[in-house]
Formats: sequence, C-alpha cells, structure tokens
Amino acid sequence: MKRDFDFNKVGKRMPYTVPDNFFTEMEDNVYLELNAQPPVKTRRHRTFMRMAITALTTAAATVALVLILDKGPHAVHTTGFAEVEQAFGNLGAEDQVYLFSVYQDDIFMNE
Repeated sequence: MKRDFDFNKVGKRMPYTVPDNFFTEMEDNVYLELNAQPPVKTRRHRTFMRMAITALTTAAATVALVLILDKGPHAVHTTGFAEVEQAFGNLGAEDQVYLFSVYQDDIFMNE
C-alpha cells in the first residue's frame, strides 16, 4: 500500500445506478402493500391468546371463590345479650361500676 494515498483523488462517483424515481416508487409500493393486506394472525398468536384468556378466567374464578368461601377475621360475628351479660358478670365490682358510669355519660346511649 502506498503511504501517500489521498482521498481527494478518489472523487464522489457512485458505483451503482438506479432508474429515475426508483426510491419514490419503492416507497409507494411499500405503503400500498402495508395498507392492502391485513396482518396475518399466526398460530402462535392464537395459542398465546387462548392461554392468556384461560389464565385470566382461572384467576378471576379463584378470586371469586376465595371471596365467597373466606370466613376470616373480618367475618361478622354477632354477640347475643346473654354473652354480654355473662362477660359483664365476670368483671370485678370496680370495673362494673366504672363501665356503668361511662355508659350513663354516653350521649348516644341517653338519647
């Protein structure tokens, strides 16, 4: 190789030629093809959609089942008057007097 190679001597010649309006026609053809054909749904796409729908349906059914059958700590438990009276009877005399005075001063209980 010569060490004194000069890029200015090469010039700006194009090694290839294309017909006039080639790139414009190619762009128009690409747009026509993209707009003319609907996207093809492949078998893999349909399989994925089936799996996604099945997974979402299973998750929704599981959540519904848990909500229906759940009897956790937030479940409503009603206490009867007999249970309240028994708990009040188990208190000491000082505690009973205190609770009684608190309930007498309660504005909602005395309406």
